[in-house]
Amino acid sequence: MNYPLVSVIIPVYQAEKFLRECLESVGMQDYPELEIILVNDGSTDHSPEICAESARADKRIRILNQKNAGCAASRNAGIAAAEGKYLLFLDADDKLDEKNAIRSMVIQAEEKKADIVIGKYHRWKENGESVECRSSLEDEDPDSIAFRFKGFFQSGSLSYNWGKLYRRAFLTEHELWVPQYTYAEDKAHNFRCCACDPKYAFVPQSIVLYRENLQSLTFRPKKRLMKNWIQIAADFETFLKEHRIAEDYGDIMLFHLVIGAMYLAKEEMTYRGKKIRIVRSFLKRYGEDPFVRKTLTFGNCLRYATKIKSVFWKLLTFILVLFFRLHAYYFLSAILVLMSRLGIDSL
Repeated sequence: MNYPLVSVIIPVYQAEKFLRECLESVGMQDYPELEIILVNDGSTDHSPEICAESARADKRIRILNQKNAGCAASRNAGIAAAEGKYLLFLDADDKLDEKNAIRSMVIQAEEKKADIVIGKYHRWKENGESVECRSSLEDEDPDSIAFRFKGFFQSGSLSYNWGKLYRRAFLTEHELWVPQYTYAEDKAHNFRCCACDPKYAFVPQSIVLYRENLQSLTFRPKKRLMKNWIQIAADFETFLKEHRIAEDYGDIMLFHLVIGAMYLAKEEMTYRGKKIRIVRSFLKRYGEDPFVRKTLTFGNCLRYATKIKSVFWKLLTFILVLFFRLHAYYFLSAILVLMSRLGIDSL
């Protein structure tokens, strides 16, 4: 087998608790051609010492130091510095699941001439429970709305940067740098990757043990995300125009904003209480945003929501858009508050 170089890029910020375990999982890989790029993002704990100690013990490790700029900037620094044919992103509080994880992904990438390889992963809960999550995309047409909906909004397997193998030339040729947002920059990045018509491939094994670290940004409640969420969709539309991508990816913007109405309302309740007036005020501001008004239309529902396989999500999309078009914010707020109080808001 030919062994092209793989660059493993690990952003490191205040990761002293988990970093050694993460690096050990990479070091134990049976794939012979690795470079491991640790991007120290201005850590003030013992992470820099752990990085230095690990680099002394393993000559494959390179350390990049930068002032604190966030995960997107760290990944971009890793992309710029990488020399591998393929890139694998890994978060410092996660670890690779099996010792042949990278080998399995490279085999698929080489055989299928793939730009992006996706595997399963295990969600590793704080109580020690491990739940397997799979992509469920193998049987879908990668050019279809059904594929994008399932990958970005149902399983989420298209959304994450971590645990995927990317062909470096694909990212650099299309200038696919990770955009900087308050939240969901992974999803924004992979929206853009998807629009550049990558060849996807899949491996049937778990690649990453994804830790539910309740102290990480992902699991902490977040304030004032509405502007960030809408900006992701608006910037994606600008990206399509600037890159002269003629394909229609309006489905991504529609479903992103539909999910956002529910997800952001839930975050609002987390901070300000499960009260109808609070949620109504948020939904009114969301619904009156010009980009949201332009996107959440019955025409878009007919164009895109009818193409997905889930009857539940078809109906939910039409109903939510109906509420927004009728400015029925009170009734929608009452439904979302009731769902939250009953504990059935699993977004």
